[in-house]
Amino acid sequence: MHPPALLRFPTYVLGKLHKAVRSEMGTSPREHWVLVYLEEFDELSQQQVSTALGIDRSEVVRLIDGLEQNGLVVRTRDAVDRRKYRLSVTEAGSAERRRTDELIEAAAQRVLHRLDADEQRILHRLALKALGEDQALSD
Repeated sequence: MHPPALLRFPTYVLGKLHKAVRSEMGTSPREHWVLVYLEEFDELSQQQVSTALGIDRSEVVRLIDGLEQNGLVVRTRDAVDRRKYRLSVTEAGSAERRRTDELIEAAAQRVLHRLDADEQRILHRLALKALGEDQALSD
């Protein structure tokens, strides 16, 4: 049961939806975020990933350490600045990303089951519009 005083805030409700999907997945989506980001923008530094995803640098280091230990990401020294690492997704990382995409989609369907397909699309479009990313989906 949620307090009505909190339910009046869309950000509270959207945060609860996110938490429900994460709970349905049984895992944290942060590793997935990193894999997706690195596939979209290859050869980034840990600092760039931290800034782009809004995740604390020490947490990004921990995430990258785990992804590297699992063979999902490779760190290589930056040729220009040897103090930095460049990150790349491995084939196994791409496969893990696709597997997690499916987990997220299935978890979202379970959480959003009270909405029909049109309502789910509208919710998605409105959330994208609120973020200023409404051009991300085309009809």
